[in-house]
Amino acid sequence: MSRSLVIGILFVVCLLVVAAGCTSQQATKTVVTPTVTIALPDSNATQKTYLSLEKAPLNDTEIADIIYLQEAGKLEYDLNTALATQHPDTTVFRNIANASKIYMTADNVILDRYGITNPEHNEPGVFTNQKLQKMYTTGVNNGLISVTQALITSATFEDMHIADLEAAIKRTDNNDLIFIYQQELAASRNNIRALSQWITAYGGTYTPTYISQDYYNQIISTPLEQIPLK
Repeated sequence: MSRSLVIGILFVVCLLVVAAGCTSQQATKTVVTPTVTIALPDSNATQKTYLSLEKAPLNDTEIADIIYLQEAGKLEYDLNTALATQHPDTTVFRNIANASKIYMTADNVILDRYGITNPEHNEPGVFTNQKLQKMYTTGVNNGLISVTQALITSATFEDMHIADLEAAIKRTDNNDLIFIYQQELAASRNNIRALSQWITAYGGTYTPTYISQDYYNQIISTPLEQIPLK
């Protein structure tokens, strides 16, 4: 056997050994997932406080915000439910979905009080508002790419929801609406805190689209909030 052939064989063997070592390292790599817990809201306490607050007339902008935010709550539930099905080991999706289901019920007291027809479709993933429909469709498709993309998709919704809720608060002087919106705002900030930790655990980063980078940094650098009950 020629010397060049022996050298060639040894080179190939070395490459195989290195490749096997890399594969072994990848196979044994584990993701340390966060232990942050998203607490379920107290729907009874929320409704009791809401009904104790004075009812006030609504203008067209306030009505539009109520209808939009009601569907946005359904989007939060439907999207995270779909992502939880895609990635069952990533518990943050199911936790957010469970909490958002309670807020969907809490939002119903606004509709009942003001005689507004519920805009929600019974069918999962179907929305009247086309902005929300597009976010759901795009989000579910992105979730199929990877768990990191699924987490970023959920964070993008919370990012948008925070901006939408803060805008709605500025557009109303009705204390009953502000109470519900402040609750959901605190919940969304908690959700994005949790999602940020999960994204980091998987080696990803999140850049906000709807709120400022400074505001996002402020949120994720502070502890989970207590949901206001009055």
